[in-house]
Amino acid sequence: MEEKLQFVPSLKDAFAIGVKNLVPIVLSVLLWLVTVWIPYVNVGTTIALATLPVKLSKGEMISPMFIFDSEYRHCMGEYFILQALITSAVSVACLFMLIPAVVLSFSWLLAVYLLVGKKMNWALCLSESNRLMMGYKFKAFCLKFAVSIALLVVSYVLFSMFGAMADLLGVLVVLLCVLAGVCVMLSVDAVIYRELVLSEDKVEEAKPEEAL
Repeated sequence: MEEKLQFVPSLKDAFAIGVKNLVPIVLSVLLWLVTVWIPYVNVGTTIALATLPVKLSKGEMISPMFIFDSEYRHCMGEYFILQALITSAVSVACLFMLIPAVVLSFSWLLAVYLLVGKKMNWALCLSESNRLMMGYKFKAFCLKFAVSIALLVVSYVLFSMFGAMADLLGVLVVLLCVLAGVCVMLSVDAVIYRELVLSEDKVEEAKPEEAL
């Protein structure tokens, strides 16, 4: 059985997904900014952006208009409950020297994505995310940590080169790199979702054929 979340291949996949969808993601964020003042609609668009890795995990080029899909508004009640529970639990865990909070946050890393991607209720999302992340929390942490360090280094270098420049070119270069970094970070979660959730779906689909 192929090992999941291999460090170098997963980073390469995340980078490829992020670069491929850089423009659509930027356009999605701009659409969100333009429409964030519209009541009710802004809830759906915010949930859409928060669960963007589910879309990215399928390897397809996304359309910026996806943030207006009604499916995101339909799950807003359970989304708010789920986010409130995760935020509250992680906040309490921070009182115990931070490490439990990090472990808990990675245990529930997939919870919000399962709510949208698998249409689970909020309670099942928490338990299922914990099950799927069992044995993979450290790998997921290493992937996100490596990307974060790389982004910090690149940002520092670019700021050193262009930060003192007042012209538009310097600002655009730094902004573009920051946006690319955000895309890659989202793509890391997309790879984690693909490797731990979608790959398990494929195994389940193959079982009936094997039985025959």
